[in-house]
Amino acid sequence: MSKRNIYLNLLEEYTIAARSFLQESRLEKKLVHNDDHLEIILSIDEEKPVNIKKISEEIANLIVDIMEDSLLKEYVMKNYNKNYLEYRNGIYSYSLNLLRERESEIKDSIYERIYTYILNNDYLDIDGFVKFRIKEFTKYISKVSDLALEEYLIKKNQDEFTNVLKYFIDMQEDKIDYIKIHIVHCNYIVLYDKDGNKIDNLENEDILSLVIQENLNYQDILISTLLTLCPKKIEVLDSLNNNISKEIIETVRSIFGDRVNMSLKN
Repeated sequence: MSKRNIYLNLLEEYTIAARSFLQESRLEKKLVHNDDHLEIILSIDEEKPVNIKKISEEIANLIVDIMEDSLLKEYVMKNYNKNYLEYRNGIYSYSLNLLRERESEIKDSIYERIYTYILNNDYLDIDGFVKFRIKEFTKYISKVSDLALEEYLIKKNQDEFTNVLKYFIDMQEDKIDYIKIHIVHCNYIVLYDKDGNKIDNLENEDILSLVIQENLNYQDILISTLLTLCPKKIEVLDSLNNNISKEIIETVRSIFGDRVNMSLKN
């Protein structure tokens, strides 16, 4: 049996990722603490190609963990430490979700490079490998963070607007007992009263002005109508049943809370 050792050099700041790697990996391994870095020694059997593939896969997972838990967080905390200081944790959370959407693709790309590298090399400096051999991913981190910032601020503004509407509802008296919302398709929503009669959309100048000011879309006219009618109970029938209708329902629920119930039939 031909044994071979692979040495992984990691910065101390990657300790959490290293410990996770040691716990999850089934490979023969040993951790060595040096002055300012960590070294993981992996033993593999060169006569079994599956071992090379396995170690490459696990190192790729380790690098992705470092990108998500250390490099991404470090970038966000460093680059948004002035104007967005109080929002940095939220921006990081959004960035992490965006990065994980491409996690499988990123891992596959890193795996191919790791596999090619360790076929002929016994020593791998993780930090150097990330910064120089897969530096396009560090650039991707900055793009992801900028996109996350934009999405976070949009969501924050939407939440603030929703809170304004919820306050408006709390300040109003209930005008009718019941409304049924039937979502037929994305541009056709019908309202009914408790007797099944169709309700014409009512217009409130203050609400419509707010809708226009916030540059909202067609579907938000539904919200303006509900705000005008101020119902005590709202029942929703979703015949569309897709992402658009789910977004409409979620919006209604975010404003009217426990007044909203779902209907399973016409």
